[in-house]
Amino acid sequence: MASTAFAGHVYENLSYGDTRETVTKKLLACPRLEVTVPETMFGRVGLNGSFKIKKDLNGLKFSLFFDWDETGGLKEVTLRSEDVGPSDYNSKLKEYYSDASDLITRIYGSPIMSNDMPPRKDINPGAIMNSHLWHPGEGSLMLGVAHAKDKYYVSIRFTSKVIKPVKTEN
Repeated sequence: MASTAFAGHVYENLSYGDTRETVTKKLLACPRLEVTVPETMFGRVGLNGSFKIKKDLNGLKFSLFFDWDETGGLKEVTLRSEDVGPSDYNSKLKEYYSDASDLITRIYGSPIMSNDMPPRKDINPGAIMNSHLWHPGEGSLMLGVAHAKDKYYVSIRFTSKVIKPVKTEN
């Protein structure tokens, strides 16, 4: 993932509010992405997971996932890494997570909130635990770790919501 991967309002040249048709056209035209299913299958399988970033991050591939608002406009893009098993959580996944944090920090500057990678035991199945937060101009960008089907992955989420950190006292 080169620094140009994050150019644009959301990811690449996508903008919040883009229609599904516009998002599809922009993604198909992007030389840094590859399509994993035939274009004729988009209507059946959707866009989620149908595009991968060609350049990996220290050996880890990322796929793109999308969420839409009630009018059909783009409201979120999540870059989801390949899954790793529990035995690789504190080794491979921790390295990938650190690399992702370093890359995003080089592009957007220091996060407004950051924590250590969450311990594996703290991430419930089906959940994403975000540890870092940036405000990259429009919306928010979060870095975290997710747990799905006894596997774990790095999650980089661009959202149109401006998420504010909550101060907690011990």
